[in-house]
Amino acid sequence: MLAFIRKAVVGVVAAACLSSVAVAQQTTNTFDEIIKRGKIVVGISLSTPPYGMTDTSMKPSGFDVAIANLISRDLGVKLEIVDQVSQARIPNLTTGKVDIVISSLGITAERAKAIMYSNSIYVDEQMVIAPTASKLDNLEALVGKRVGVTRASTNDTIITQKAVQGTNIQRFEDDASTNQALFTGQVDAIVSGAAAANAINAQTDKFARKFAVRQSPMGIGVRRGDYDLHQWLNTEIMMLWSGGELQAAQKQWLGIVNEDVPRF
Repeated sequence: MLAFIRKAVVGVVAAACLSSVAVAQQTTNTFDEIIKRGKIVVGISLSTPPYGMTDTSMKPSGFDVAIANLISRDLGVKLEIVDQVSQARIPNLTTGKVDIVISSLGITAERAKAIMYSNSIYVDEQMVIAPTASKLDNLEALVGKRVGVTRASTNDTIITQKAVQGTNIQRFEDDASTNQALFTGQVDAIVSGAAAANAINAQTDKFARKFAVRQSPMGIGVRRGDYDLHQWLNTEIMMLWSGGELQAAQKQWLGIVNEDVPRF
């Protein structure tokens, strides 16, 4: 009987130890780690103007970079930017390569299965952009046309869902390649955001917005379970909005200022 009791006690203690390890693994606090190391690592695509790009001095710039700088400033830590293509945004976050993702990251229910989102920092509008003289004014007009999108972007998701059968969707690895395909005639049109359309129009008047496909709120991506960091980011976004710094960044880099942004 005593032997049985001893085995039972050992089993309970072992289970408790395993449970403690599991809890410790689940409660790894990214927010505390950022403060301790004195640096936040942010994933941003630097080939997605006007959100992320490099300036004439080859320094990161753009709306996403501006937001990352504000966050690092208010955390009191240094900023490290990891350049990434669109399809690497979620994997880089979930595998711990970056602490957060600010990379023109559209909020979708599908992505929310893998990550948590902050409140929105900008609401974009997905547009069809094509040569100014072209007569593309609805989805039906895209049938038989080559339509370029950036792979794994919300533009890709939206046009894939909404396109009429017979639309030839062509995917590229980043926004710069998608835009170049439009400029060189490799595609007849692209789907991109209104802010990106402004950036194209700043370069040339040969292309114009044709019609809107859908609105797309953008947020900051956080790993599932990083609740302290998530809460801090939502507080930061509220303070940046209340103080006008978020709107100022929208105006400077995107040329569009939202009247308001959605909140969870």
